[in-house]
Amino acid sequence: MTYIEEYNKWISENPKKVCNKVKTMYERLTKDISIEKKVSFFNKATGENETHTYIFDEKKSLRCIHFIEKYCKQSKGKWNGKPLKLELFQKAFLQALFGFVDKDTGFRKYRKAIFFVGRKNGKSVLDSGIANYMLTKDNEGGAEVYSVATKRDQSKIVWEEAKKMIKKSPSLAKRIRCLVGGIYYDATDSVFRALASDSNSLDGLNAHLVIADEVHAWKDKNLLDVMYDSMSARQQPLLLETSTMGTVRQNVFDIEYEYASQVIDGVIQDETLLPIIYELDDEKEWINEECWFKANPALGIIKSAKDLRDKGERAKA
Repeated sequence: MTYIEEYNKWISENPKKVCNKVKTMYERLTKDISIEKKVSFFNKATGENETHTYIFDEKKSLRCIHFIEKYCKQSKGKWNGKPLKLELFQKAFLQALFGFVDKDTGFRKYRKAIFFVGRKNGKSVLDSGIANYMLTKDNEGGAEVYSVATKRDQSKIVWEEAKKMIKKSPSLAKRIRCLVGGIYYDATDSVFRALASDSNSLDGLNAHLVIADEVHAWKDKNLLDVMYDSMSARQQPLLLETSTMGTVRQNVFDIEYEYASQVIDGVIQDETLLPIIYELDDEKEWINEECWFKANPALGIIKSAKDLRDKGERAKA
């Protein structure tokens, strides 16, 4: 059984702990595992109408998971220096992201992923593990990996975590150079940098992976468009758009959330997007502790229920 199927089974057994959007996506992904899916669409990146047949490649789906759990080390608290063990919801997401490929070329199906989740659910750690994988083991020469946000301090959160993972791992530390201006993997002439909207180096990028972090705080979609366009020369690039469900939502979040929701609901067909959104189905569910899992899949593992109770008490005060 794949992690996708295992997670979908867990969802069916715990329906009150998972929101409708996540249920819908994993039901669809589970069905897609066993079929060859032929899809025709207009590719904005190439400017052409294309037809692709997508299949699930289990071997490819596991590579990123194995890399993260074998080589990436944790850097905080009591887990400092210990192997990073992914949770089922994280493994299912990674398996979907990397496992569905074009039958003819072997290139990944998804060029963009949206992963929205509550705070303190391991989002930045997951982003950093993916970045280190695509920097070193994605078979991409001269890979350019970027962590991007509207403010440089925010863009460096994922980058700094990736650097800590490397320094804590003897295998990675001896192969990757961590400098002030970037993280370098000389074996393939690849680099990982943190960029902000006010950076002077946004032009001329040739991105293989872009991590757009905390888009709920972005006011201008131009940065997102520039980074997506920067991937056009790559054969299987990825824009990973991650965010917490912030209390103040700006234009970019609303646009991306609405589009992703329509893809999930089947209103829009976009086979290049993988949207996973953890949220409450109704605001009133906040008073039901069992429903807290809907927005917090790591509740009780990475994040404690006490944190949410304390937050609720502060909100009432």
